[in-house]
Amino acid sequence: MQSHSAKAGEAFLGSRRVSVPTTAGASRAGEAPSTKRVAFFHQNDVFSRQGGIERYLATLLACADGRAALVSAAVTRPVEEYFRVREYGSPRLPQWVRYLAGLFAQRREIAGFLRERQVAVLEFSRPEYLLAGWMFKGRRVVTIHGTGPSPQNRAHYLLHHLCCFLLPIFADRVQVVGRDPSGLPGVVQKLLGRRVTFIEAWYDDRFSPAPLPDLNHSPVRLFYAGRIAPQKNPELLYAIIRRLAEDAPGLFEFRYFGSDYDEFVEAGLGALVADKGFLDAAALAEAIRECHVGLLCSGYGEGSPFIVIETLACGRPFVLSPLPTLVKAYAGLEGISIARGYNVEDFVNELVKLRDEMLQSRIDPAKIAARVADRSQSQATRRLLDSLMDLAR
Repeated sequence: MQSHSAKAGEAFLGSRRVSVPTTAGASRAGEAPSTKRVAFFHQNDVFSRQGGIERYLATLLACADGRAALVSAAVTRPVEEYFRVREYGSPRLPQWVRYLAGLFAQRREIAGFLRERQVAVLEFSRPEYLLAGWMFKGRRVVTIHGTGPSPQNRAHYLLHHLCCFLLPIFADRVQVVGRDPSGLPGVVQKLLGRRVTFIEAWYDDRFSPAPLPDLNHSPVRLFYAGRIAPQKNPELLYAIIRRLAEDAPGLFEFRYFGSDYDEFVEAGLGALVADKGFLDAAALAEAIRECHVGLLCSGYGEGSPFIVIETLACGRPFVLSPLPTLVKAYAGLEGISIARGYNVEDFVNELVKLRDEMLQSRIDPAKIAARVADRSQSQATRRLLDSLMDLAR
């Protein structure tokens, strides 16, 4: 799910704040930095990709105040402390395999980079990275984004779960984004015990509420943001768009924020979907405020999608699928509607109900946003970074 901008377990986000001086670049000037750092390991460019993992890392780097470094294969924006990993292997291999090969091949250079910058905590964005991560000194954290690959993708599913058995051996903490730990095998969860913690998505502070657009002068502007991938249930999404166009012509307008508009065109929906492209945080916040409601039909793999919390922060309601991890994370929040089942009628019913409530002025954007005020990026990222650095004490 695209996102541009957390309320974790009590013990996790209850960590005390630590006053940390900024010493970025000190090591390059020949001085030993006084600040210990956390290094984030991730294969993709965290700034140009539309996944939740990338947004999670990009916002942490932006808010780190000299406490972070990045070990990645590419970036499209400057990063103060950055090690570029050269990928090895055939382009036909999965990228994570090429990235892992690069970590092995450059292990001495990476170890030197980490040592010079006094990196004390290593954060890996998938358990497979521990196949190389054990080589580097520091407290190790692995973040599980969502509930893992689908069982239908047999090879990826088995590999993920096999690598999870490295966690009790090498990980000092396992962070689950969301409230559903099913991305970890049950045996691994038991072996990890209290090392498993839970975090939730936050929103960029530019996501703020505004009055709803006047429905007397426009249709309900419904949007979907992010990747068109199997876990997002695209066929159901397409069917909802078609049904609204057929049964309620002129009452709903559909907008897409992301890089996969061609998928809508291939599905024959190009004329029904307004493509707004891949947007940065400021543009996405403005685009959400121009809409009335967001939609997510995911059937598996979700944790705590950034786009949901960002939409609520803008004071807009959101219709979600009945995926258990989404229900656990969002049920009961102001502005959240959950479809009864995975069929077109259930989603359309929720959307029509929301339209009626808007026409009756029963949707209060300020009230929706107020319920998620404690998940603002400035607060949540500081708590998370403090808790990561506490591991090094």
